[in-house]
Amino acid sequence: MQEYGVLARIVSDVMIEFDPSKAVRRSSAAQLSKIMELDPATPEVWTGQDLPAMVRHQFAASLEVDLGSVKLTGGIARSRKQALTEAAAAGIKCFEDLLFQREPSLELLKLSKEFFKARTRLCQKSSPEWRAAYLFYLLSIIVAGERAPRLSTLSSADLLKGSAWALKQGWVDEKTKELILSARKRLPA
Repeated sequence: MQEYGVLARIVSDVMIEFDPSKAVRRSSAAQLSKIMELDPATPEVWTGQDLPAMVRHQFAASLEVDLGSVKLTGGIARSRKQALTEAAAAGIKCFEDLLFQREPSLELLKLSKEFFKARTRLCQKSSPEWRAAYLFYLLSIIVAGERAPRLSTLSSADLLKGSAWALKQGWVDEKTKELILSARKRLPA
């Protein structure tokens, strides 16, 4: 019985010393992203009415957190870290900063495309989460303009079709629609 009391004091001491805010700061972006993801079996929690807010949220989301969660290894992972560090130093910290740039980093666009492609695979097709992820997947490719073939095997016709879909969505704001229209003009013929 006395051993139980010693063990209880040790556990108590450890719990008193545990600081969740320090644990969050010490966690990697990938670890934080993993604990925040919902179980794919979770019933639909978003509705179509939530899409404008979901898009605004994603535009404001941290590149470091989201793109840091893309699974990479070795030199590619170091390259990502350097690209994210350089982007942050240039004031590019969120998806809006990246996607509305005149000449966005091709490396960051590729990471963005991969991130959103993975998100579309995790969501039920046509769900609000899928539609928001698909919009950002398309944006990540089309804003590259003539450099788009280096990011994706989708043809210009496929990208035009996808961007036409995005332009028809009532939940896509005017600023984003203007970006899409401008980007479409720069796609290779």
